[in-house]
Amino acid sequence: MAAFYAGLANKGVILKPHLLKQVITPTGKGFVTKKEQLIKLPFSFETLDTLNQALIGVVNEPFGTGGASKLSDITVAGKTGTAQNPFGEDHAWFICYAPAENPQIVLAILVENAGHGGTIAAPIAKRILQAFFESRKA
Repeated sequence: MAAFYAGLANKGVILKPHLLKQVITPTGKGFVTKKEQLIKLPFSFETLDTLNQALIGVVNEPFGTGGASKLSDITVAGKTGTAQNPFGEDHAWFICYAPAENPQIVLAILVENAGHGGTIAAPIAKRILQAFFESRKA
């Protein structure tokens, strides 16, 4: 799901996941790793825009279920969910990207046996987003 939402954030392009951003040799020379496209989602620009606007609404509209992830200065786009669990409490999930206008981060939060995504997983995403964007200011 994180890769799919990254594709939505990237205007339909899903990149190959990677763990390494840059290599710096002992001499100090840096090499940035190459981004590799895996697939392009089969959605039109209009469909991607509609999905983006809907995901922004989930977080930023007054009755959106993802409001607990809303940031005051950065537009978050996301979707809450609750997965039924026949063996205990429901699983809470929330997937988001931010800033919606020029995404830099995608999060997929899943908390097992915890309840609803909007009340459990979305606030966790907010804390991670705050820490991520605060670290970028430094």
